Amino acid sequence: MLRLYIFAISVAVLFTGCAGPCPNITKIDESVTAPGLVQVLFSVQCAGEPVTAVEETDITLSEGGTDVSGSESEWRLDPVAAALETYTLLLMDVSDSIIEQGTLETAQEVAKGFSESLVAQGQQVSVAIFDGDPNIRTIVDFTSNAETLADGIDSIGPGDQLDGSTNLNGAVLAGLEVLDGKVSEDVEAELVSVANLVVFTDGLDRAGRETHSRAKNTVEGSNHDTFVVALIDEEVEAEELEELGEDGFFRADDVDALTATFDELTSRLVAEVNKYYRLSYCSPLRNPRSNLKVKVSWEEKADTLKVTYPTKDFGPGCELPARSS
Repeated sequence: MLRLYIFAISVAVLFTGCAGPCPNITKIDESVTAPGLVQVLFSVQCAGEPVTAVEETDITLSEGGTDVSGSESEWRLDPVAAALETYTLLLMDVSDSIIEQGTLETAQEVAKGFSESLVAQGQQVSVAIFDGDPNIRTIVDFTSNAETLADGIDSIGPGDQLDGSTNLNGAVLAGLEVLDGKVSEDVEAELVSVANLVVFTDGLDRAGRETHSRAKNTVEGSNHDTFVVALIDEEVEAEELEELGEDGFFRADDVDALTATFDELTSRLVAEVNKYYRLSYCSPLRNPRSNLKVKVSWEEKADTLKVTYPTKDFGPGCELPARSS
């Protein structure tokens, strides 16, 4: 049974995509089932951007060093967006700078529209707040009810602040931990699960409870995608925020830019969901062990992933799985 565990988002108003190879193929999961079904779940990106239009004609397979023959084996490529179960955790900064500058009210309105848009795409959304306190506080647990989310976001006020400082690094670490617990490796389900951590802030970590290096290393080592929205003017150095928003950083120079920024982020999240593919292959081999190489060509370049597996139990009767509805 294939399972996908991914997540994390931090947001700021102007997106600056992360550079990277093109194409960049990442194996997420694999399974091998007698009498010969090999399945691989992978994502495709180009220079840090999701690739949402890979087709079977872009795929070349070889097994055991030999090109796969269509006359002796069956295989199929399926986008898996229809089977995705997507969770987004929105972390909202309620530190002194947010409260005292009157930014909270605008952030609430934008957050309601953002949540409503994601729910309309079939996502489960949770909202939590952070300030200088060691802990994040959940306002609304994961739900697909837009009204519940709107009511919860409207309920946030200055009285919810516990510490006027900004424990940004700690909030990122706590948010990733929440998402890790939401989609456990023990889950057995046909649905692929994807989670996003979205952090809205107006500045750098000031509390010093957790180091930037620990937060950065955790983001880089996580299976989750990471994005950041920062309400900061152009004079502010944003390198640390960009590092926390590993998969996307959005920068807003003023509160009037927040709506457009969150709209761009929403579009990005929808595209992120569509960068995942499942390859299903019925192997004709009966050897003790083999490997399958999957080559994906995109924009006149290619990248390859490999799966190694035993074939001693392989035999006749392999069938490709039904397509996701």
